[in-house]
Amino acid sequence: MRLRDITHRLNDLPFKPFKIHLSDGSSVIVRDAGGAILGQSSIVLPTEYAKDEDGLKIAKHWRTIAYSHMVQFSEIDETVEGKQRKRKP
Repeated sequence: MRLRDITHRLNDLPFKPFKIHLSDGSSVIVRDAGGAILGQSSIVLPTEYAKDEDGLKIAKHWRTIAYSHMVQFSEIDETVEGKQRKRKP
């Protein structure tokens, strides 16, 4: 993937949360386009949020991902490569 690919997906109107599938077989869910920080060769995405003492949403954990490790995008509940991914209860 390239910067252009993720930029187009983040700017879709209306924005729909999606998964980024990575070369190691894992995936990251992008729930909010405004939380992404784009660089020349990688993206920083919040993976867990918390609330501060004023009740404002803040990133608790995040992940930095190289564009070269992004394999594909999919809708959150979409079947990928013939298999439905299991959701955690």
